[in-house]
Amino acid sequence: MRRHMGVVSALLTGAVLVLTGCEPADGDRASGGEAEASTTSVSPSPSATATATANGVERLRPAQILARARAATLAARSLRVHGRMRDGGQKLGLDLRYDGRTRAAGEMTFNGQRMSIIRLGRDIYFKGDEALYMEVGGKAEGKAMAQLLGDKYAKVTTKEKELAELAGFFDRKEFLAEMLKDTGPLIKAGGTSRIDGRAALVLRGVGVRIYVATEGEPYLLRLDGGADGRVDLSAFDEPVTVKAPPKDQVVDISKLE
Repeated sequence: MRRHMGVVSALLTGAVLVLTGCEPADGDRASGGEAEASTTSVSPSPSATATATANGVERLRPAQILARARAATLAARSLRVHGRMRDGGQKLGLDLRYDGRTRAAGEMTFNGQRMSIIRLGRDIYFKGDEALYMEVGGKAEGKAMAQLLGDKYAKVTTKEKELAELAGFFDRKEFLAEMLKDTGPLIKAGGTSRIDGRAALVLRGVGVRIYVATEGEPYLLRLDGGADGRVDLSAFDEPVTVKAPPKDQVVDISKLE
């Protein structure tokens, strides 16, 4: 999972570069205010799954199990991805909810500094604070970015080349493809586990253990890289609404010169 940490670090740096290369047009400088939460309250996944029907994936070969799990996970209308990653002294946390393929919202932390982020199709909104911007972009750039945005969201689009990887991170098909790269040959670890109350088998690869549901749909439930981090997937098909922040809480980067 260390390689994925590097991707996230690069995309946050790209966001800083986009903004610190801009100057606000008249009336566009930020001035306070807090946007409303962008997702609905969602109950935790039910822990009682004793009556769920076995799906039979344990009888398949490891590569077939992973293929079934990937397909089932991508077929879910919505899901939650939450976890942590580590690379040396750097730490990343994420808690994202996906609604369809290119609608997502949630929070990321980078070395303890928090960023709220929303993707709606081609539009990406994100908001941090001065400490985050300085952590990612350095003291001078971070201060400039905080002065530009205040408490508002920055709005950018997937057309910005510096943010190409950021857009992919919030496209769940691309996100899963990135997380499942370089697993190497897979073997069944033997035995079963329970993840959030759901029975799961374990596939062991190079530096990762992949947990797949053996009841109901064969969803991916956990990617565990040990000391490098862990990502859990849950809340499959539970209602979630992703919406843009109020217009008066947004700085549109396309209007800056």
